[in-house]
Amino acid sequence: MESSNKNKIFIDKEAYYTLAMVQAGLLNPIDKLMNSKEAKIADTEKKYKGKSVPFSFILAPAGKRNEEVLKQNPKKIELYYNNKKIGEVNVEEIYEIDPLKRVETIYGTKDTKNYPQVARTLKRLGKYAIAGDFWVEDYGIKKKIDYARELIKNKEKVVGMTMHAKPIHRVHEKIMRQAIEKNDLLIVFLIKNIQEDEVPYKLRFESLKYVVENYFPKDKIIIIPLLNTYIFSGVNEAILDAMMAKNFGCTKFIMGQTHKGLGIYYEADHLKSIFDSMDIGIEIETINEYVYCDKCKTIVSVNSCPHGSHHHISYHSDSIFELIKTGLMPPTILMRKEISAKFLAHMFPNRFRNLQKLYYDIAPNKGLIEENREEDFYIALMKLYQTSSLT
Repeated sequence: MESSNKNKIFIDKEAYYTLAMVQAGLLNPIDKLMNSKEAKIADTEKKYKGKSVPFSFILAPAGKRNEEVLKQNPKKIELYYNNKKIGEVNVEEIYEIDPLKRVETIYGTKDTKNYPQVARTLKRLGKYAIAGDFWVEDYGIKKKIDYARELIKNKEKVVGMTMHAKPIHRVHEKIMRQAIEKNDLLIVFLIKNIQEDEVPYKLRFESLKYVVENYFPKDKIIIIPLLNTYIFSGVNEAILDAMMAKNFGCTKFIMGQTHKGLGIYYEADHLKSIFDSMDIGIEIETINEYVYCDKCKTIVSVNSCPHGSHHHISYHSDSIFELIKTGLMPPTILMRKEISAKFLAHMFPNRFRNLQKLYYDIAPNKGLIEENREEDFYIALMKLYQTSSLT
């Protein structure tokens, strides 16, 4: 039965899921919607309750109807998503904000022309922020936390890393192997976007799961989906990822030196990052950039390889994915053929008119008639590419 309370605020999926993450304790010490004083300290001094935070946590929903409700300064507000009540706020304060200043705090810029994400966030921001304690319905995040913490139990060294796996390539695997060699457990937080892009989460998850199950020790890696709401998209992404990993139970968080949110710089001949000015309470390890060297004939760190960059092949997921988008199979030095096959079969469904005939013409078989998938055909084709006796 719909509530008769007129003090209803309508929020979108990103706001709902972000509130749920805070409620679940994943962004601790953040535990409420900050009032104007707390927000100012968080934005200027990067502190909340004496602990480091990247910026203030507020709720300032756009919309004429929402603004009319907030102007009345109610003591309690009901939160609605998709015309369904999903939570409440016990209002401590309602105060004005500057939406442009807010997006600049999150993204480090207010340039809406060159940064579409800034424009999208600005569009969903209103002029009034709500402060106070809140609750929202859990959408399943607590179950994931409980699952992870049960596996973490009695493990001293737990390392976390975030990944898009678009696609998962050889350097991802190398970093994962290094992580499990030094630690008891690796948690891979696989980014799941609110607005799904051309590579569905299901495909990325299944590809990563395939690699983990077939090429890594059992019980050493777990995969946890991490919803990528708007607050994770700005210059503070690395800080928020580390906070989330810590609150999941990780003792260490690893990321590449080229991570856009790391802010690597040199000071007095020492390499520093954003974490040198913010103590999140978790060990941070930065990983060197890895490349394939055609002289060393293997994957190497750019810091340890004696050969110049003209001998190096970079592992940039965007470039590898561009190959797949054209229909080409990336070389196996970049990614496993099974993963290439999964991506190509998804990107180009029903590509071949007579798949079974093609498969039996190019692939060795047992003489039995079997139903083969497009993935099987791509794998068989890649095996032929690797045949070297006639080259």
